[in-house]
Amino acid sequence: MSWAADAAAAWQRHIEDARWFSGKGRSAQLSELTPLDWYTPVGQWPAVRSELATVDYPDRSAETYQLLVGYDRPGALRDRQVLARVELDDLGPVELFDATDDPAALSGLVGSLLADPPVGMRWLEPGAIDPRARMRRYLGEQSNTTVLLGEAALLKLFRKLEPGANLDAEVLAALPGEITPRLFGVLQAGDYDLGMFYQRIDEVADGWVFATSLAARSIDFETAAGQLGEALAILHDELAAAFGSSDCSGDEVAETMLQRYASAVDAVPELSRHAEAVTRVFDGLRGQRLATQRVHGDFHLGQALHRNDSEHPAPWVIIDFEGEPLKSHSERRMFDSPTRDLAGALRSLDYARSAAADPDAPGALRWTARAGQAFLDGYRRHRPVQAGTLQPYVVDKAIYEVVYEVRNRPGWAHIPLRAVQDELVRAQGGPTIRPKEL
Repeated sequence: MSWAADAAAAWQRHIEDARWFSGKGRSAQLSELTPLDWYTPVGQWPAVRSELATVDYPDRSAETYQLLVGYDRPGALRDRQVLARVELDDLGPVELFDATDDPAALSGLVGSLLADPPVGMRWLEPGAIDPRARMRRYLGEQSNTTVLLGEAALLKLFRKLEPGANLDAEVLAALPGEITPRLFGVLQAGDYDLGMFYQRIDEVADGWVFATSLAARSIDFETAAGQLGEALAILHDELAAAFGSSDCSGDEVAETMLQRYASAVDAVPELSRHAEAVTRVFDGLRGQRLATQRVHGDFHLGQALHRNDSEHPAPWVIIDFEGEPLKSHSERRMFDSPTRDLAGALRSLDYARSAAADPDAPGALRWTARAGQAFLDGYRRHRPVQAGTLQPYVVDKAIYEVVYEVRNRPGWAHIPLRAVQDELVRAQGGPTIRPKEL
């Protein structure tokens, strides 16, 4: 077999378990590998390069993924997982492995990008990167791959690629870096952004971990939630200043939400029983003009970092501007109502109460309701929330979550399924504990 066939077969097995691969359950077939130029110089081991994997689906759609591949001489890998043994024209017999799992490969990559930047490497602050720093892959769940470069910087490798600028890099380049990380550099090749170097914020807690730890101990999250609402309002002001603002027809938004719901029903037939109630909620947007702008697009507690310093003037740092993974880049870049991000935060707070001993107990419900109300109040101290938009966006977000969880984390699917039902009951005047604005 050829290098491409051997390597494709190896990566096929590897990516099927990868958190960043969105083709699970769709009979995906890795059909082609396209190698890019070597990052590391000739004679340096391990040799590292990006390879673009074309993944085909039975419906004739296709996706492109970036693989960061390391090659080393036979027997040199020791504890590293060998994915395949192949022969390359320029290297001879070699063993290939996932370079994101190997500190030596990562150091070789970063050192080469600093010492001899390829055409596609655009540095803004190269001095912020220490090529001698300890490098390791972040092990949390992500739709991309983040590499920790010591204590001061991060490298995010974009996995699912689409032509054009990556939204995360595009947004960080346009913002002042006060409640968002600073951008240090962007790696490009042809039509694709492959990765970005950016600031690592120290002495912070992941927002999801912070919130769930409080929910598990029945400790109020209201103060922090209010500050998060303020931070999101400031972010929306910065995004509007950088990218502009506009408005759109509420009728068109309602139609789009109904189309997404129809697609969700195809994926999760159980949602079909809510058709009448879902339509009624989305119809509440009709006849309005909705204020729109660039938004975060996938805002939840895991997209914010809470500073350990309670006296810091910016208690929260907001990260990860790539938008919802199931949408195309063009869809994610489109202006939307800022309410999209508010709904994401409220849905995340609902997820967070799952950390309580009994998530459905009155105390856990009150925890979420009070945190949600504080979040909305904090946002409103800086920006208004357009009337009549919150519930449709919350329902739309919960429906999206159902499809995502069924495909990626089936054990979590009951959370958004329950939320869809609860929100529709609320829309019909049913009793509940919730933020009054819903």
